[in-house]
Amino acid sequence: MLFAIGTKVVFRFTGERGVITAQLGGDMLQVRLTSDPSMEIPAFEEDLVRDTGSEPVLAGAKFVKGKQEAVPPPPPRREIKGQYVILKPKGILLVFEPMPGRDGTVSRYKAWLLNDTAAEFLFDVEMFSDVKTIFLVEGKLPATTVLELGDLLYDDLSDHPEVDIEVRRITTDGLDAPLTRQVKIRPKQFFNNLQTVPILNVLAHQFVLLDSFEQPAEKKASGLLDYTRQALRDKRRAQDGNASPFRAFDVEEFAQFVPEIDLHIENLINGYARLGPAEIVRIQMQHFQRFLEKAVRLGMPRIFVIHGVGEGKLRDAIAQELKHHPHVRRFKNEYHAKYGYGATEVVFD
Repeated sequence: MLFAIGTKVVFRFTGERGVITAQLGGDMLQVRLTSDPSMEIPAFEEDLVRDTGSEPVLAGAKFVKGKQEAVPPPPPRREIKGQYVILKPKGILLVFEPMPGRDGTVSRYKAWLLNDTAAEFLFDVEMFSDVKTIFLVEGKLPATTVLELGDLLYDDLSDHPEVDIEVRRITTDGLDAPLTRQVKIRPKQFFNNLQTVPILNVLAHQFVLLDSFEQPAEKKASGLLDYTRQALRDKRRAQDGNASPFRAFDVEEFAQFVPEIDLHIENLINGYARLGPAEIVRIQMQHFQRFLEKAVRLGMPRIFVIHGVGEGKLRDAIAQELKHHPHVRRFKNEYHAKYGYGATEVVFD
């Protein structure tokens, strides 16, 4: 039996209920206890049964073709509010809490975004490595609060992980201009930064992402790092001969443009039953590419590409296309209240 992340389960011998939050490899799963949501423990798959007495699957859950089980949305990210005012706040920190297994070894770290200041922020944070996106989260970060982001595996530390964050402070006058920071997570530095973390009050590896929120004075010239990043972006765009440059969009066409496309083949052409799988994917990609370029031409801020769940071939082909597109800032295929797991969200520069 396979359990999806978010499945509600019961321990065979104790009757304790919980929600699966991560797959640890092999037949081990991480379970967040219902009786104590702050506690997550590893468990063998054979020691768990599905919690059939739980509430119905939430609206928007998708059924996987060929299986009788629903894929529920992932459990909500935990948010812990501080109970006291921090006299010497450090700012916004990225915290990695060790999560020991049954034998005491640590193969996974729980990542938290910590704000120990009296200000509130809107944030957008991404952690990625040479081989994958580890997590990508955006939302609101209240004052003196720590917010769960996701999991970092021990093995990910050898893949040169990096963190990009953008925050905008919320003030009585509105939103401040965005502040950004990029941090490379180096293993030696990671293990040397083990300290007691405020609010969580546990030993964890921590990195200060932003410690000052005053807007920098206007620069007369860009710094070397900004210049290098822009030069690399310009070079990538110049090398892509198929890329369409941004240009002023037609206001009426922009207003009428629907920022989503459903690539299920029955919505694209008639007579698809006679086509083979490779031909179907080719047609779907043609429609996707035309839709993508039109969105870029019109200056759309974001779009949704509906590809379904299935075997993931179309989703992977779309991801490869987006990775090399010069105008794509980021994209993600996570659970969405409207689309479930069957769509990719694309955000443009």
